[in-house]
Amino acid sequence: MNIWIYAKSSHRDNLDNVRRSSAIANALEEFSPTLCTGDYRAASIARTTMGVKNTMGVDAMGNLPHTMERLDMLVYDNEDVTREMRQEMEEFCSKLYAVGEDLPLDIVDASYFSESESKRKKAIFFSDEDYAKWFLTFCKGSKKYDVPLLNGNYFFLDTQKEFEKSFSEVIDEEEYEDVVKNSQYLLCGSVHTCLESLASGNKPVMFMRKDKSVLNMKLILKYKIPLAHGENLDELMQSFEKIIANYPQTRKMEPFDFSPLKEDMASLLKQYEGMVPAMDYSHQYAEK
Repeated sequence: MNIWIYAKSSHRDNLDNVRRSSAIANALEEFSPTLCTGDYRAASIARTTMGVKNTMGVDAMGNLPHTMERLDMLVYDNEDVTREMRQEMEEFCSKLYAVGEDLPLDIVDASYFSESESKRKKAIFFSDEDYAKWFLTFCKGSKKYDVPLLNGNYFFLDTQKEFEKSFSEVIDEEEYEDVVKNSQYLLCGSVHTCLESLASGNKPVMFMRKDKSVLNMKLILKYKIPLAHGENLDELMQSFEKIIANYPQTRKMEPFDFSPLKEDMASLLKQYEGMVPAMDYSHQYAEK
């Protein structure tokens, strides 16, 4: 009997779900969970930069029964799960845990809850993805700012030279954790990155991007993180500087207590210890 974690991901999505699920996987390390992601690159990123030991790309959540065994447990971070899909997985698994229902959305990896002296005053992180190159267009024709831009994991390779016209430096995506932890003021378009910055004792500012709707904005309101607006980079930077000059009081992030979840999982593992999954049910999924 094994524990699996699934995070929705693709090169058109940011890595918020993957970062949150990686935090869960690291907290449950004693159970040796496997983190499955919707694209193979995200699985590699989680393993190399987020500290997750066991990762796997499975393309879609519906493919999990081909890899899992019946009675395995599943934690899923996927806002697109339908009622039918959940029902099928409930029949297959001994227990399901949905992020956003059974587990909160504001779970941040424990590694971020250690404050350190900031090495830089300001930094910008738009997002992990910019498939339509919207942010690149947003920055074109702007002044050059003495502030670094953290590259996105899914940014196109040919964009770095263009971004260097607007920012003092383009930092490699592998430096993500260092930038988030060690930037006093971080302007970003990712809700989860704002939470990681806040957990690190820094002062995040949420960029209200207009290229797509932002999920889980309620968390930004919950923690009273200020919002920056702008029709282009120059206007955005003006908004950012005004916020820095009079940064508001935010709500403190607290680490999530995984003890009840661990106790529940340990109890189930003991209860089903030694049981063999029904082969006919596994074959039913393999034939689909």
